[in-house]
Amino acid sequence: MWKSGLRAIICLLFVLVVGLLPAMNGYVSAEGSPGAETNALGNIATEAFSPVITLQSEQTASATPQNQEKIDPKKISAFSVLSISALFGALFAYLYSRWLRAREFAASGKPLAAGDKSSLNGLWIALLAAFAFRFYIAATNPGYTNDINTFIYWANHAFKDGLGNFYQEGLFADYPPGYIYVLYVMGALQSWFGIGSTSDAAIVFYKLPAIFTDLITGYLIYRTAVKKLDHRAAFGLAMIFVWNPAVWINSAGWGQVDSFFALILVLGIRAITDGKLERGSVWFALAVLVKPQALIFTPVMLLAYGYNLRHWKRVAAGVGYGAVAFLLLAAPFIWKNGGLSALYHLYKSTLSSYPYATLNAFNLYALTGGNWAKLDAHWLGLEYSSWGNIGIVLATVVSVLFFAFRKQQKDLTGSFYMALILIVTVFMFAAKMHERYMFPALLLMIFAYIEAKGRRILQLLLGFSITHFINVGYVLAFSQENTFLPSSNGIMIVTSLVNIGLYLYMIYIGYDRYIKGRLQPVPALTKDELALSEDRLLQSVRAQEQPARRLQRRDWLWMSAITGIYAVIALVNLGSTVSFDSGWKADRDGQSFYVDFGKQVQIGQINSFNGVGVGKYKWEFSGSTPDQWSNPVEIEQKVGDDLKWTVNPVNQTVRYAKLTVTQWGFSMQEVAFYPEGSDKPIPIERVVDLGDASEVREDAALAGSRLFDEQQDAVYKPNYLNSSYFDEIYHARTAYENLHSMKAYENTHPPLGKLLIAVGIKVFGLSPFGWRIVGTLFGIAMLPIIYLFALQLFRKTGIAATAAILFAADFMHFTQTRIATIDVYGVFFIMLMFYFMNKYREMSFYRSPLRKTLVPLFWAGLMFGIGVASKWIVIYGGAGLAVMLALVLIERYREHAAAKRVLADGEEGYPYEDNEAYQKASRGFIRNTVLTLASCLVFFVAIPLVIYCLSYIPVLHVKGDTYTAERLIEYQEHMYDYHSKLVATHPYSSQWWEWPFMKRPVWYYNGKNLEPGQVSSISAFGNPLIWWTGIFAVIAALYISVKRKDKRMYVLWIAYLSQYLPWMLVPRLTFLYHYFAMVPFMILAIVYIFTRIEEGRDNKKWIRWVYAGIAVVLFIMYYPVISGMEVSKEYVMIALRHFDSWVFYS
Repeated sequence: MWKSGLRAIICLLFVLVVGLLPAMNGYVSAEGSPGAETNALGNIATEAFSPVITLQSEQTASATPQNQEKIDPKKISAFSVLSISALFGALFAYLYSRWLRAREFAASGKPLAAGDKSSLNGLWIALLAAFAFRFYIAATNPGYTNDINTFIYWANHAFKDGLGNFYQEGLFADYPPGYIYVLYVMGALQSWFGIGSTSDAAIVFYKLPAIFTDLITGYLIYRTAVKKLDHRAAFGLAMIFVWNPAVWINSAGWGQVDSFFALILVLGIRAITDGKLERGSVWFALAVLVKPQALIFTPVMLLAYGYNLRHWKRVAAGVGYGAVAFLLLAAPFIWKNGGLSALYHLYKSTLSSYPYATLNAFNLYALTGGNWAKLDAHWLGLEYSSWGNIGIVLATVVSVLFFAFRKQQKDLTGSFYMALILIVTVFMFAAKMHERYMFPALLLMIFAYIEAKGRRILQLLLGFSITHFINVGYVLAFSQENTFLPSSNGIMIVTSLVNIGLYLYMIYIGYDRYIKGRLQPVPALTKDELALSEDRLLQSVRAQEQPARRLQRRDWLWMSAITGIYAVIALVNLGSTVSFDSGWKADRDGQSFYVDFGKQVQIGQINSFNGVGVGKYKWEFSGSTPDQWSNPVEIEQKVGDDLKWTVNPVNQTVRYAKLTVTQWGFSMQEVAFYPEGSDKPIPIERVVDLGDASEVREDAALAGSRLFDEQQDAVYKPNYLNSSYFDEIYHARTAYENLHSMKAYENTHPPLGKLLIAVGIKVFGLSPFGWRIVGTLFGIAMLPIIYLFALQLFRKTGIAATAAILFAADFMHFTQTRIATIDVYGVFFIMLMFYFMNKYREMSFYRSPLRKTLVPLFWAGLMFGIGVASKWIVIYGGAGLAVMLALVLIERYREHAAAKRVLADGEEGYPYEDNEAYQKASRGFIRNTVLTLASCLVFFVAIPLVIYCLSYIPVLHVKGDTYTAERLIEYQEHMYDYHSKLVATHPYSSQWWEWPFMKRPVWYYNGKNLEPGQVSSISAFGNPLIWWTGIFAVIAALYISVKRKDKRMYVLWIAYLSQYLPWMLVPRLTFLYHYFAMVPFMILAIVYIFTRIEEGRDNKKWIRWVYAGIAVVLFIMYYPVISGMEVSKEYVMIALRHFDSWVFYS
């Protein structure tokens, strides 16, 4: 009854959908003439593939390798594909644990019979939901425009002109006849229902065949698996397929028909493995008729024929049936249109089309710059066409060897896996691959698992599902802007690398499972395992709160020694302490003064320490009287000249020098005149202000003499010690402006970080040391924080000391905390907020009073608020805090449920204290959770909001501005627009995937006027040992901690990924220093791996200390190029610069 009813509902839904399609977009063909319909079709064809264009025209419209890098398309965020991938990973984990593993959990405790009604009913409901979801995706996504429009044109052309006239001279049609039959029916239905070819309804309508094929395939998976596994595993596999984003993006999103082809292909392989050779031959012929890519699987059929050669009559019959089916279905198209010769040329032209190494397929050639590269382009001495042929041979050889050396030779076991090897090998190593060509592998892996029952095939399925979805989904999103992806695209590079890793894993699994015969089945989830999990939860409820590890004497010694030594190194040569605080400002054009040297002097250069602002002025000179001026020198103070000494050559012999403002709006702090070849300033007898003297009396900053009142501190040769460099021109300048209630120049970041810089300027004056000291002190303070963090996690002094040493030895930490930018403040508070959140994770409101557990949450929220007010990157970490909080509350709920179950069972024999703990856990969850979440609203929303708003008071309470809610919101909108729409270029920018490998360090400073053969440089990059091993340590930490259910260590990769993943989604210009926020957690991951190595093996500790020692040695070696120290250029060239992209000198 249920089954019949649900089927009726599905049928009715289909009828309604088809009936309502004409109403979508308001098109009804009855309202227009047939001629109008034809014109609409013609327009569609012109937009995509015109009926009169040729394949060559389509190719020339595509970019070539020579010009593709010159095009700078709009950057596309990967947020949607990555977030959907994560959701699918969670769904896969659920289906694996609850359906594929829990095979014995029916009401009776035993498996239900195959095809049990409740199981089938659930399947129908799930398929109905999957259809509704796909329909929504189809209706809201335009798909791949060229493909959709082509299908629409072909369908109408086939229906109106007939199948026999489908292939015509000049018509672009690269599909064989198979799917044209479907399009013929679609064209007829479109005409009957009056669906407009240019309407949204047409887009949805032409996606329906593939959508229904998805659902039919899901049902086929269930029917096949239920016979060989059980109903729960069958349902789980069907759901993995129908809800797989790599599947629905193809049909409902893109609008392609790969699922139609894959279903026919799998039916063919399924038939031959079941011994039905003749049926399998027919299915294979149909697959070749639908897509020429079916020929990739020819070795599977040939080996099946060879295996059955002793039954040669059946082989002959199979070949005959296949050939007859192929020719009969092709006949209507070729009967009056060239015959077999035309059919041959159709396949030949289709297979030879798209002469490129790879067409947005994330494979080997995508890593070699081969995306949209011509086939005659060379790589490693060979043309891509040759490499493609090698790939095809490789696919054939590997699959045949696999088949020949199978341990099970009694039947065609392994045919699905052989087909999998073929398609993946061809996708990875053959030429002319499109992004969608690996689609059949998804279905093949499911059937290979049903056949082999090895859980590693499911791991492959998860991996390839995600990479294939990212490939297709990202290309689909990118297609709205451009045809191809540039070869430097990070998503493409990383996904291609993962695909290569998955390919190697696939080969290993095939060898181990089919040749060696090692089976690793999906382990059943037993009641004993559940009981053990339950006992762990109850043990957590019963346990006493573990006291925090108190600092011991050796902790203080290690922490003080590391921090002290680093502090000395960081503070040495931090910057000049000389402060030029008086200054002079230009507030009108024509403002002027002159300098009297008392006698004629020779001036070689004029050095100016610039204040803030931009403008123009000129120096004029006189050798006799201060009223005849000549030889003007025009000077422009530009953006980037702030708070630094600039040198202006003059070479004049004069007594008087006059400055005149030609474009006001700037200030200067000090000026010095130097004779040629001398570093001693020329003495000045007097400075005379020209104009109205009352102005100077009213505003002392207008007095020209203020530029010459600190001559003893003037600088002859500017360098980083006495001038600003890199982004200090923005942040240090803004700090100075905030301090003096001036309208801030830089407003693309929240103000608190710059206010902290202003504290240093307030205390130590307007000097490099003043604007750098606070950030440096924060950098020094990071070492005790990471020490305490490591001690909290590992409870071992040696491990904590190692973490602090590694952080102290990291180049990025050293460089980024000694420059007056705001990143240091964001990272500092990110470390603290995760430290306190992890402290909260260690507590439980069942074991401690609720108010006590809220204390670390308060501190985490406070640090979060201060951090966000410093730099927005802290918001990324806020997502990590939310994940940690959710995991903690989920754990509390599980403990609550376990306690309720044990109390409900009424078990006797546990102590009174345990009963009290269980009672508290069973009753207190809802109340404590509600209060905790309510507190979080205060700690993580209200308090941060107040801090954020308060931080803008010094910014908006300036002349010409007002602190209002409207102005505050305008600032936020400006910041968001700036970061979301930034499309600038920079020679030292880099993409997120390059950061762990330090492909492009940021060259902050290049010293000038040095002795020959010397260099002075400051570059921002990481310690190679730490960074090049750190990324793998993070991956290992994630894998090990999850596998061991070591929840104490989850903070390592949650914090790391919460800071890193968002950068994968950000389309704006990025730099290597954006990776700084991940470095502390990468270091903690490294020491975590060392703890795993040392567990039970104390004699392995030396490895950790040697590692730390090498990191320190590297710090010493690279110190000159991260500190600005003058050193031999030869040393830098030979010992330090190992890659061309590592720029340390000009």
